Amino acid sequence: MDYEKLKYWVWLTNIEDMWYEKAYRVIEYFDGPEELYNSNETSLKKSGIFSDKDIYNVIVSKSNINIEEKWHELISKNIRFTTIDSDDYPWRLRAYKDKPIWLYYKGQLPDAEEKIAGVVGARNCSNYGKTMAENIAEQLGNYSVSTISGLARGVDAAAHRGTLRTGAKTYAVLGCGVDVCYPRENIELYMHIQEQGGIMSEYVPGAEPLQWRFPLRNRIISMLADTVAVVEAKKNSGSLITTDYALQYGKEIFAVPGQVGVALSEGCNELIKNGAALLTEGADMLYATGVFLSDEKMLKKNNSQIVLEKDMDIVYSCLDLLPQNIEAIVKKTGMTSTEVF
Repeated sequence: MDYEKLKYWVWLTNIEDMWYEKAYRVIEYFDGPEELYNSNETSLKKSGIFSDKDIYNVIVSKSNINIEEKWHELISKNIRFTTIDSDDYPWRLRAYKDKPIWLYYKGQLPDAEEKIAGVVGARNCSNYGKTMAENIAEQLGNYSVSTISGLARGVDAAAHRGTLRTGAKTYAVLGCGVDVCYPRENIELYMHIQEQGGIMSEYVPGAEPLQWRFPLRNRIISMLADTVAVVEAKKNSGSLITTDYALQYGKEIFAVPGQVGVALSEGCNELIKNGAALLTEGADMLYATGVFLSDEKMLKKNNSQIVLEKDMDIVYSCLDLLPQNIEAIVKKTGMTSTEVF
């Protein structure tokens, strides 16, 4: 989309109280933001979309919002912008009724061919939760599976880090402007993700990380992910909002089990009790993301690790509920006693 069309979209995003539900009605009725920009007060009232306050906001915005200035601000901050009318708008989002109409982003957007796993969880997670999130993301990255999360401290940050270590891509959806690193302690992670994935938000640059914005951003995480995993979460955790959206969108849910009676485990254990798949390692999620172990092109593990896993599979296949001595296993497998050990 050329600048002459895109600039009206940038103007639309900056109108006060112009959230995606209202914006949908606007672009359907007015056939795009340019027509809205050129409309007078009479046509705005006739549309039936706006309250008196909305009409005031639209009219005032034409003089208060300097479109050229906003556009140059994006360029100076290396922020990109896409809309549902743009070719680079993520293909994965188009199927959903409540998709974001626009996205500001830094770095890249996910492409149609990527396999993506959502990994979310508690901000104030335990060392166990942090380690599990990092390991799961790293294991997925070894199979070229990207991850998506929210850049929050705790589980989110651990998942991003685990993926980055493998060279795979990771994406963060923010509950603030893409030029606002929240929390500030994740600034190095924020910068690294832009080089090996992308940061995105439907909120305008400079938008503060207000509490009500985070539940809405969770729907975007669920839309872009093939499947969603919760690593650690309390019973009423915000992470469960992500899984609620994911279930609405027909995505499979995974949860890492935790100790009974521990608050941080209640959300995950409840999910498993209600039908979520039990998650103990990244490989558990591969099928749900569309990765099949027979597909050699997806495999990034080194050969020694693969051989080790095959040997373990052979040994395990000889075991049952009855004890087996080493000699019996050696005889069945043809392996040496050293290899069995």
